[in-house]
Amino acid sequence: MSSLLDVPAQLALVLSLAASSAGNDPPSAPPPPQTAVVAAQAHFDFHSLEGPFRFSEGIWLRALREGLPAGEGQADYSGRIFKTSSGRFYVPSAAERRRILDARLNAALAKRVAETFAQNNALRMRAALRRRPTAGDLYIAHVFGPEAAISFIELVDAKPQEIAARQMPELAQSAPGLLYDAGAPLTLAQVYKRLTDAMRKYARSAGVMAAMHAQAKREDSLPLKPTLAEASQSAATSTSARPAALAWRAEVSLAGDVAPDNPPSLAPNMAASQ
Repeated sequence: MSSLLDVPAQLALVLSLAASSAGNDPPSAPPPPQTAVVAAQAHFDFHSLEGPFRFSEGIWLRALREGLPAGEGQADYSGRIFKTSSGRFYVPSAAERRRILDARLNAALAKRVAETFAQNNALRMRAALRRRPTAGDLYIAHVFGPEAAISFIELVDAKPQEIAARQMPELAQSAPGLLYDAGAPLTLAQVYKRLTDAMRKYARSAGVMAAMHAQAKREDSLPLKPTLAEASQSAATSTSARPAALAWRAEVSLAGDVAPDNPPSLAPNMAASQ
């Protein structure tokens, strides 16, 4: 259970960037109907989380098949991954399956897959939830899949004080440590908070880096406009000073740039459950 609640800094950054780029305005088209898939979490293996971006076996196979950028080993991986009618992803050959799962340890590949998966999930969740997903929401999607995350968040919105084990009995059997605290059952809001708190520990540092990344990307597309003092300096000096200036601006504006991990409608309930 500890690996589920310990979010690597590099994953926190990827999710923060995806959340910040999802947009704030609700989509004009109505979201597609969602099916109740919370029960699918019952089959999740918490012990299968592996690699620098903490992919479970099932999510890794899905992310490779659906979101691996073209030309980046797509044929080598996604062409060997199949999907059952019930939505499970599998590799027929045991040897091929082991090789593909071991690729989670390839940091460069896992980073690209995590980025694409997070960006796709941000778009899916924004359409379904009618709001921008937070980094914490995207972490739930990274762990359980976007459909299960959407279903869970909607359930938390509707019944925040309900006992989680009653609403998700299958998950209570497969992962009791997530739904209970020292034997006491947790509410849906408390389980949501437990999962998003795992991201919140890294939200500030990841948020600063995300803001720096976005600011640098914006400024790289425009010509620099040096001040009179900067004009008298050498080009090398001006370039070396730029990262520090971006870091200062990112940190100053962080409070307004990083969205909280709790949806606004849940805030009062979360406070009451603590």
